[in-house]
Amino acid sequence: MRQALLLLPLLAAACAGGDAANPAATLGCSGEVRLRNIGPMAVEQAYFSASGPANWGPDLLTPTDIPAGGDRTVMATPGRNAVRIVFANGRAAEMAGVDVCTTPTLSISPTELIASR
Repeated sequence: MRQALLLLPLLAAACAGGDAANPAATLGCSGEVRLRNIGPMAVEQAYFSASGPANWGPDLLTPTDIPAGGDRTVMATPGRNAVRIVFANGRAAEMAGVDVCTTPTLSISPTELIASR
C-alpha cells in the first residue's frame, strides 16, 4: 500500500495537464528564440517545426529579413524543434533537435547554426 501512495503524487502531476510529447512546454518556456545573424549575408527566411522537417509551417521572418550583423526574436513551439534558415542567395541550412527552452539563442553563419544560451 505504501508504494501505491508514493505513486499518487506522480500520477497526479502527470494528469494535471501539459504536453507529454513536449514536456518543456509545461516548464514555463515561452518558445522565444533570438536569431543572431553573425554572417555577411542577409537571412531571408526562418522556419521552426516541433514535428520535424516535413512540416515547416510559415516563415517566421515575414515580412522582413535579418541583415548581416542583425538579430531578431521569433516565437517557436517550446521544446525541441527542427530549424531551417534560408539566406538571401537561396542557400539553406538546417539543424534538428534544437531545444529552444535550454538554448534560446541561435547564431547563424554561412557555414553553421550554433544554438546557445
